[in-house]
Amino acid sequence: MKRVLHILKDINPPEALTVIAKQAEQPSQNISILLIQEAITLKPTVAAKIYVLKEDAQKRGVASGFKSINYSKMLELIFSSDSVVTW
Repeated sequence: MKRVLHILKDINPPEALTVIAKQAEQPSQNISILLIQEAITLKPTVAAKIYVLKEDAQKRGVASGFKSINYSKMLELIFSSDSVVTW
């Protein structure tokens, strides 16, 4: 199974959520999403593991219902993925 990590930086990533949703429908792909910078306020509703970067959430005073991770865990996600897409 191919592991794909999508890193979202902006609150209005063009086509990102559409592409991610289509990939998430494919059983051959394991999709994860990491929300950073301004994107931490997004509420994606796709079938994927969704993470938020703790430092960015704290800096902006945002509470998220998604799993909060630090920079070390972010690096683990990146290096354990077969492909990484940044939006």
